[in-house]
Amino acid sequence: MSRNVFSSPLLPGSVVKVEEGAGQFQNVVEWETWQRVKDTPASKWFAQCQWISPNGTILIMERTRPPGPKEFPERMPVFLCDFKRTNYGMVKTIKNGTEHFVCHDYGTHLMFENGMTKRMRKANWWDL
Repeated sequence: MSRNVFSSPLLPGSVVKVEEGAGQFQNVVEWETWQRVKDTPASKWFAQCQWISPNGTILIMERTRPPGPKEFPERMPVFLCDFKRTNYGMVKTIKNGTEHFVCHDYGTHLMFENGMTKRMRKANWWDL
């Protein structure tokens, strides 16, 4: 909603998120969140951030594919909050080539309120 997202043949496994509106800081929130979770068990729920511009306007993130209807989990961590289906995708694990479910739009989340907990809750998935 506050960003434009592009794919590029120069970065086939990534997307480029451009935040044009001042004051949203969703690219910065995603980058800072990834920096905090990347070496923790919680990282399995997030698409990887790869690079951010010095002013936070441009973010490069791991590209996902849309999940099939049966790939949406019934329960999600309490620190994720926006269960719009288009905010989530599937990524391939480098180690063994399997895919897993991740959030690729986490510019808003509840990690500040709920912490990096293992608690889960029922996900109420919705579409536009």
